[in-house]
Amino acid sequence: MYTTTRNIVGGTFMTCSDCGDAISMNKLCEKPLQSATDMLKHMAHHKACHAFASGVPVIRPEPEAVPVIELARALGIRWVSA
Repeated sequence: MYTTTRNIVGGTFMTCSDCGDAISMNKLCEKPLQSATDMLKHMAHHKACHAFASGVPVIRPEPEAVPVIELARALGIRWVSA
């Protein structure tokens, strides 16, 4: 899930292979527990997104046409014909 990358300046990062989110190795060394927690939360977010993602596109049903007279009756409006 995470790969180690180095940039031209010499900084080393742990980069998420799914979305490209990067965590500095300096931060990992300075705050290891907080960084590990952040990485686990990030991985859990990806797992949750994949778990609830639909395999097929969701198609909304077409709205049905309801005659005005039926709507008026349902709303309690008296219909007076001319």
